[in-house]
Amino acid sequence: MLNANAGSMTPRLARAIRGVAGAEHVFFTESKDHAEEALRACVEREYPTVFAGGGDGTIVDAINTLATLSGPKMPNVGVLRLGTGNALARWLGSGNPVETLARYQRGETHQAVMVRMVTTGKALTPFLGLGHDAAVLNDYYRVKRALAGTALAPLGHGLAGYFIAGLGITLPNFLTRKDAEVTIINMGSPARRIGLGGDEVGPEIPTGEVLYRGPIATVGAATTPQLGYGVRFFPHALRRPGRFHLRAVALSPLGCVRAMPDAWRGTLHHPDVHDFYADRVRLIFSQPMAFQVAGDPAGFRDEVTFGLSENPVTFVGQA
Repeated sequence: MLNANAGSMTPRLARAIRGVAGAEHVFFTESKDHAEEALRACVEREYPTVFAGGGDGTIVDAINTLATLSGPKMPNVGVLRLGTGNALARWLGSGNPVETLARYQRGETHQAVMVRMVTTGKALTPFLGLGHDAAVLNDYYRVKRALAGTALAPLGHGLAGYFIAGLGITLPNFLTRKDAEVTIINMGSPARRIGLGGDEVGPEIPTGEVLYRGPIATVGAATTPQLGYGVRFFPHALRRPGRFHLRAVALSPLGCVRAMPDAWRGTLHHPDVHDFYADRVRLIFSQPMAFQVAGDPAGFRDEVTFGLSENPVTFVGQA
């Protein structure tokens, strides 16, 4: 199931994918409704594995639709690298989409990774967050729209667009606004603070206790380690089965900029960065915060709950 609107999709690539997988097994979709029809056909045909191609939003939409249509008998999910940030594709080692499919068709070694998704409401996602990261996404789309149809349009895409948005719009906005605060309450099993190297430190934090209360720049949770472009913002997401990595960052706006290299490498350690293993938390903010789900803007929230899916998703990646 391929997003026909993905930036990397071309007629030549479409022909190559059909040649590898067989035209009758390839669905090019142009809307969410069209994608749902295609995925329903995949479930009815009882495909053991469904490859989805597009950005992370396309992949996560496919996961949610498959989970709804098939329940606990959900097919495995393969990811084809056709989007921009490609968090899931990078993590799973997916490269050229045609080569990825060809390897799978030949029966060459692939790895299956079972991951329980983070939940918010009824939605399943490998990662989500509120604060600076989501605000940058909102501003990125503003830049992209403003430059569309002009000679500068290429600057509104990809990393260049994110840096223009983040440094040119988001950072100045946060330098002049009142700091937000958050209260994070453990609503699930006993949580643990994460120390250096991903080890659990300190006593268990029981249900109903506050994990963190104070200023907040960005807060998120994940069961996969990477954000888009390979940013390892949740390096311990896979270390504790049945828990997600919750990270609350209380750095200043300029501190967040200085911390970017360490955040990218997965080596961010700072007294104002608070990491936990948890399976259900409630977050209450002092003001509405920009919200992103799998790298797509999702409006604003002043209260939200993160949970963990009951059934895992089995991802198919490159060995």
